[in-house]
Amino acid sequence: MKGKRSLTHKFIRYLILVILVSNCLMFLFQYVITRRNMKRQSMEMGLDLMKSNLTMIEQRFENIDNVAYSLIYNREIIRFLKNDTVKAADLNWLNGVESLYYNSHPDMQLSFYKAGKYGSVYSLMQAGDIEDYRYKKWYQELLWTGKEKILLSGGAQNEEFMVSVAYRINDVYSDDAVGYLKIDVDLEMLKKSFLHNYSQVAGTTILDEQGKVLFYDKLVIQPETEMMAKEERGVYETKEYIMSCGISQSTGWRLCMAMSKEELFRNQYMLIRTLLIVLASIVLITLLVSGKFFNIITVNYKRLVKGMEEVKEGNLLAVVEADTQDEISLLILEFNEMLLKLNELIRTVEAKQALLKEAEIKALQQQINPHFMHNIMETIMGLASEGMDREVIEVSECMSSMLRYNTRFENTTTLREEVEQIQNYVKVLKVRFEDRFEVFYDIDQECMDCVIVKFTLQPLVENAISHGLSGVWKDGMLRVRVKREEDTISILIYDNGTGIKPEHLEEMRVRLEETTERPLEYIDQYKSLGILNVHLRLRMYYGEKYSIEIFSKLGKGTCFSLKIPFLLAGTGQTDVPELSV
Repeated sequence: MKGKRSLTHKFIRYLILVILVSNCLMFLFQYVITRRNMKRQSMEMGLDLMKSNLTMIEQRFENIDNVAYSLIYNREIIRFLKNDTVKAADLNWLNGVESLYYNSHPDMQLSFYKAGKYGSVYSLMQAGDIEDYRYKKWYQELLWTGKEKILLSGGAQNEEFMVSVAYRINDVYSDDAVGYLKIDVDLEMLKKSFLHNYSQVAGTTILDEQGKVLFYDKLVIQPETEMMAKEERGVYETKEYIMSCGISQSTGWRLCMAMSKEELFRNQYMLIRTLLIVLASIVLITLLVSGKFFNIITVNYKRLVKGMEEVKEGNLLAVVEADTQDEISLLILEFNEMLLKLNELIRTVEAKQALLKEAEIKALQQQINPHFMHNIMETIMGLASEGMDREVIEVSECMSSMLRYNTRFENTTTLREEVEQIQNYVKVLKVRFEDRFEVFYDIDQECMDCVIVKFTLQPLVENAISHGLSGVWKDGMLRVRVKREEDTISILIYDNGTGIKPEHLEEMRVRLEETTERPLEYIDQYKSLGILNVHLRLRMYYGEKYSIEIFSKLGKGTCFSLKIPFLLAGTGQTDVPELSV
């Protein structure tokens, strides 16, 4: 049967399904909780990391302010900037101060400018006159804003991250500016100090107040517009990163850091692979263990199924042996007892059916014998009344032979004996009908020793003569043809008589179909001799191997066509039952 599955296969399949579903649900629940916790922890870590880095930036620029304040309030520097003349000793002293701070802070570059001396700068990194600093942005902002300090961001160009802080240097005794100090800071040192200490950090970017990139590490980060509008710290999530942003209070800069989700959740992805391996191992072990376990449980069930299959194929003598004593073994015992009772019942039914068929056949034969006797006796009386002694003797001899044949208590005979009885019968009728017809025999000698039911041909011949040729006064013809066709014998009985009316022919065909299954129910209806009587007996004896057809046309004649199995007498080739009591 299509889609057939054993109980063991179904149970193992459902067991594996339960294991897979339960483990997958447990893993999914664990995965969701773990991922949520890791995301929360990652956001907290990003926020803490961003706070730590902002604090470091604050400390960095506080350190710059400390350096600057130690210089702009130094009286010697103020004096140097106030003097119109520049002495070599003062320059040497100033260079010494710059060298001292450069050695301690190599990322800083100090530059001093005298007020009113717009074309000069004093710095270890620059020599000689430079362009007028009045056109510098830092000077103009200090001049117009009146601030004591301004922060200038140079932006990120060619991987160089620079920022400048300019300070006004006032006279000790007044608020007049005597000069300016500009400190250029290389942020690369700042980058190295805190950005590469965290492997989860995918990139860091520092933006000024206008959103201009001051410098970046690994990745340029542009925060969302909503985050840029907020002047506070925050964490948000994108498809690939967890972003944290904060603003430095001293510089106004915005620090943005991105942490890769792939890096953060790497361990979780490894957990998924591990769980899949464990799950596959559980399924494999389940298959191995459950298969053997259920084989022990279902061994009796399989034996019972095998026994049922044998019975289904026709082996009613199958006996099932139980392997273990369990609930299925009780079913096996009941199954074996059922088969024993079934075999006994079948033998009883077969015996009853054999007796019934024997009784049916003998009942049908009893319908034929009196009819034979009646017709022959009428013929003899007619001949005797006319003084036809020779014909009386001939008819009496035929009658004697027919009586011997009829009184033998057997259901079958050979085709040879059946043909001889037809010939005897035809002789009687030819005498009776005064040679109004001729009979032609076409008999295959190979079929003469074949088995045939008694009184098969005689009723058909009688029907052809008494009905088909009854209205023919001369040139009547009766043809009896018997031929072998492979494993069957074809019998044709043809007459050139009056034929059968179409409505009567159709009625006869319908009756032949109705009498096929329950012959005894129709015996009382067909007591007279004829084709229906023959059909009932042959159908009961040969079963499906027998067939009959009737062909007839008014004014042309009638043909009966029978097919029966080719069964040689005494050779054991008979496939039909030999019914005898």
